[in-house]
Formats: sequence, C-alpha cells, structure tokens
Amino acid sequence: MQNSYKPSAVHQQISKQKGCSPLLVLVAALLLTSCAPKSMYQENAKARYEEYKSSVKYHAETEEKYIILLENLERLPKEQELLIRKQILRKEIEQNRLLMLQARSEFEKALLEWDLAVQKMETGLPRDSMDLRQIFGLPRPRVIDSLQFEQ
Repeated sequence: MQNSYKPSAVHQQISKQKGCSPLLVLVAALLLTSCAPKSMYQENAKARYEEYKSSVKYHAETEEKYIILLENLERLPKEQELLIRKQILRKEIEQNRLLMLQARSEFEKALLEWDLAVQKMETGLPRDSMDLRQIFGLPRPRVIDSLQFEQ
C-alpha cells in the first residue's frame, strides 16, 4: 500500500524554512513591548514630566517677551504703555517661575514613587507594603484622630 498523503503547498513552504527570520523576531519583540501595560507610577511620572516641560516652555516664552519689551524700552524709555507692560510681565515671570518649580517638584516626587515601586518589585515585596509617608517625611495619621466617639 502506498502512502497517498500529499502535503499542501503552504505546508511544504513552512517545512522548508529552517527557523524564524531575525526580522520576524524583532517585529514580534517590538509588538510585545509596545503592548506591555504601563504602571500607574509610569503614567504619573510621564504626565508630571509633560506638565513640567510645558511650564518651562511657557516661562521661556514669557522671558522672551520681556527681553523684547526691554529692547523697546531702551529705544522709548518714557513710553507709559511699555512701562505698564513691563510691570505686568515681571509679575507673570515670577508666577511662571513658581509654577515651574512646583511642576519640577511634583515631577521629582513622581519619579521617586516610581523608583520605589520598581525597587519593591525587585525585592519581591508586595506593593501594598510601600509607605510613601516615610519617604517624604509626612507624619503617620493617628488612629485615634480619625475616630469619632458619640456622647
């Protein structure tokens, strides 16, 4: 009895290949890493970074306006409108500087939280055991303060 099984053309092509091409492995790796879930720490840090970047950009734009204003004041030192605009821009620059510093502080805090989460994962401790209050020097809430007694 003869074997009457004949493999299909697709099956013959697959059996001729000896292994996966490096390009296929690279594409598969890129797809897997791009679909990896992001932690809340990563998302928070990236959001804070974007806020910081936008505050720096806005601050730089305001300083650029101030420089142009000073150049105009140099040519027209007694122009009342320019003097008023100068006071307004000075206040705006100071406010922007404070907002930029606050955004930087929040970004650094988010990075510390993310770093701590990664360290906890490396050591195998559960995420719930993290106490961020200790890191940032915040006092622990007292249980007695949160309880209310009826009289």
